[in-house]
Amino acid sequence: MHFVFVHGWGFHAGMWRALLDQLPGAELSLVDLGFIDGGPAGVSDWPKDAIAIGHSLGLLWLLRQAEDNPRSFKGLVSIQGFDCFSCHKPRAEVAGMRRDLKRNAGATLRAFWRACRGTSFAPKGALKVERLDAGLSWLMDWDARAVRSELGCPVLALAARDDAIVPAAMSASIWGDDKIQWAQDGGHVLPLRHPEWCARHVLDFAHALPS
Repeated sequence: MHFVFVHGWGFHAGMWRALLDQLPGAELSLVDLGFIDGGPAGVSDWPKDAIAIGHSLGLLWLLRQAEDNPRSFKGLVSIQGFDCFSCHKPRAEVAGMRRDLKRNAGATLRAFWRACRGTSFAPKGALKVERLDAGLSWLMDWDARAVRSELGCPVLALAARDDAIVPAAMSASIWGDDKIQWAQDGGHVLPLRHPEWCARHVLDFAHALPS
């Protein structure tokens, strides 16, 4: 069983550490999108039969990788993810974050982490501002709804009722309220706040996949 993990905006691959501790014996690949220094080294490739797990923007990034081959995953797990951000949230919201990022990256990330219901994730000196700005442009411009509709694999969606970044109504409109495994709390950082809960659902999903 091989899992590939992709973190969201404002984090690095180290956000998965507590969750990975719950997957003893599993083969793991971590993708790092380069937003913040200090995390574990990332990979650029993984087995074609891997179960792909994306948090937030990381899920959208995974869908973009599947554009040329919608059957490239054995299974897909969305943790507070989406197939298009600007289809549900005003582009002006992200445009404002881009302006704030250029003026004061440290304050912008601290405000974001607070909105996520998490703690400060990294010091200001670890922030890669140009790459963070690129990530915000992905949120504004990428639309992978068509890719998601053509996926040839099972999908699991995990979400939190109190998520202020990807609100419950947004998750429900994308994945279907009755098809989501809901946490009552956890903000926008379920892998950090509830790693055991996330891992349990991931393992249940993986074990149910056809061999």
